[in-house]
Amino acid sequence: MKRSSLNFIVDLVSFIDLVGIVLTGIILKYVLPPGTGGCGREVSGGMGRAHIRDLWSMTRHEWGSIHYYLALLFIVLITAHILLHWDWIKNCFKSLFGSCEKAS
Repeated sequence: MKRSSLNFIVDLVSFIDLVGIVLTGIILKYVLPPGTGGCGREVSGGMGRAHIRDLWSMTRHEWGSIHYYLALLFIVLITAHILLHWDWIKNCFKSLFGSCEKAS
């Protein structure tokens, strides 16, 4: 596989993973907030704290696990991204006060 194709795949999967982290974070913060026993807030005429105990058959803790594993995957993907660009990073540090051009 060409390096540019691999870089594209790593970047695309990283972006999708980051969107998943943001969405699960929003769910944890606003739909199933902490300290409510898994109950959500009443939002726009919703049922309120007494009725929201899970979302799509998953509790707050299960959403937290998904959020955690997405974050771990993101760390792995960003490490791969840095390794794919390592020559460019080295050249930028070598010419710290010059322009950072693409490594050949």
